[in-house]
Amino acid sequence: MSKPLLSHNSIGISSEAASTAAAAATSIAEEARRSFLQKFREERLSNLRPLSDFFDKNRINFTTSFHTISQRWNYNLQYFSANYLLILITLGVYALATNAWLFLTVLFIIGGFYGISRMEGPVNFGGSSFTPSSLYAIYAFVSLILLFISGATGALFWVIGAAALVILGHAAIIEPGIEEEFAADGQV
Repeated sequence: MSKPLLSHNSIGISSEAASTAAAAATSIAEEARRSFLQKFREERLSNLRPLSDFFDKNRINFTTSFHTISQRWNYNLQYFSANYLLILITLGVYALATNAWLFLTVLFIIGGFYGISRMEGPVNFGGSSFTPSSLYAIYAFVSLILLFISGATGALFWVIGAAALVILGHAAIIEPGIEEEFAADGQV
């Protein structure tokens, strides 16, 4: 067994300092994950409109004018963006829940990449040594094959099509609120 080039003793770091540094790195990673979720919640979900506004039957109006529809799309896609994002996420979860092979493939991919990220040093297998970067490449290739076999492309296009139909359909039939008229004049 070979001696590592840099050990904590050879560069003058005590084991206590090394464990403190490892704990700090772990807390930074957890903080980054937490900050992403907190940032997502604060920026995206803070604009979530109430269901009474989203399904306001008084604002439903069908039109055949493409100019009017494009104006409604322009307004409603911005105004209801958080609601539409939740619809997209819900359709994605539904696609995973109804396709067991795809769900297991996604779990396998997440678990594998998590396992590779936790590895320290190269892995010896069959007389060959694999570094984590080469393991990522091999695992990515295997993951793409598994996604293809499990029907990920069909699920992806189904989610895109269903979301486009629901979101663009809703945005086309809901008239902009009265606040849009004031915003256009710059009075609000």
